[in-house]
Amino acid sequence: MKVFVEGTPIFRKHTGVGRYTKNLLEALFRLDKTNHYTIFGFLFLGRTKQTPIPESPRLGYRFIRYLPSKLFNAIVRKLAAPPIDVMLGSRPDVFFFPNFVRYPLPLGSRSVAVIHDLSFVLHGQYTARRNRQFLTRYVPATIKKSQHIIAVSQNAKDEIVSYYGADPNKITVINPAINHDFFNPRPQHEIDAVAKKYTIVKPYILYTGTLEPRKNIAGVLNAYTELSPKVRDSFSMVLAGGKGWLDREIKAQLDALEHLDIIVTGYVPDEDLPALYSGASLFVYPSLYEGFGMPPLEAMACNTPVIVSDNSSLPEVVGDAGILVDAHDSTALALHIEKVLYDPALADELRRKGLERARAFTWEQSAVKLLAVINRVGTQ
Repeated sequence: MKVFVEGTPIFRKHTGVGRYTKNLLEALFRLDKTNHYTIFGFLFLGRTKQTPIPESPRLGYRFIRYLPSKLFNAIVRKLAAPPIDVMLGSRPDVFFFPNFVRYPLPLGSRSVAVIHDLSFVLHGQYTARRNRQFLTRYVPATIKKSQHIIAVSQNAKDEIVSYYGADPNKITVINPAINHDFFNPRPQHEIDAVAKKYTIVKPYILYTGTLEPRKNIAGVLNAYTELSPKVRDSFSMVLAGGKGWLDREIKAQLDALEHLDIIVTGYVPDEDLPALYSGASLFVYPSLYEGFGMPPLEAMACNTPVIVSDNSSLPEVVGDAGILVDAHDSTALALHIEKVLYDPALADELRRKGLERARAFTWEQSAVKLLAVINRVGTQ
């Protein structure tokens, strides 16, 4: 079969959707020895051609050259989504849309789309207004017109079924996973080098992710302030991630706490993450909502104890390998932080269970599920 893949998520600076898409596609291309894939995107005039995944006999790229991607996006947002198959001049067997939205396919190709979460409707206050309007407009049609939907967690699938009345048989859960050759416990010299890079000199509690309201940075900071002075003197709080939207209150809170040992690293490149996780005494992730939640899985794979919130998909991610807390209860979070930091037996048990839990998530297993969906949809 001929399968066309929307490449927008992997052409951009990698977000969670971009990482999911790239890793899943790479595993799929290693697995599938039969179908031919074309990744499509926009390449206006003299722009440099990007091939984030190397071309091969079964993988090529197709670029729309007469229309800049920004103009296409403006048309989609302000008018209507153009027919992408007509623009590409192709009618493949299957289109795969990995980023929430299926574009019109009047030439008749079948389609599979990924819906990562429903935060834009269930927790709209945590989504930028323009993005919320865009997804609210296009996701219902995507669910209705796609032959099959991929959800990244059972919680996301349940929400799609409940909110949109979708047929559960039309939705397959394909979890994100871990590249275990990359996310694994790192040796001390790597940990020391990364700590030096980010001016970390003491043992530390770690959070990774964008600094935005949905991630509950306020809860992390409140919990840190509630730790005993002894704990705060012994452990830094490291916030590793770039600025997100609506971060003004987060910045104000950080300014008010500048007397405490809180280190804000800014954006951390992927190559630094395994050592940063491996060096942490504890990883905390009390997010208010997650479609899946990769950072706790990455931390567990690097042999770090984790504490996460007890909502949305996070209990699915950590199973019994992490501690679950109410995201709105910073006092409880602080108590659990102190317990893990000062109970070596508990920390060791969490590390052991975390490593075992993380091994259950592989891109190869996820790719097997995706290939089964593509083959089924393409031959219906």
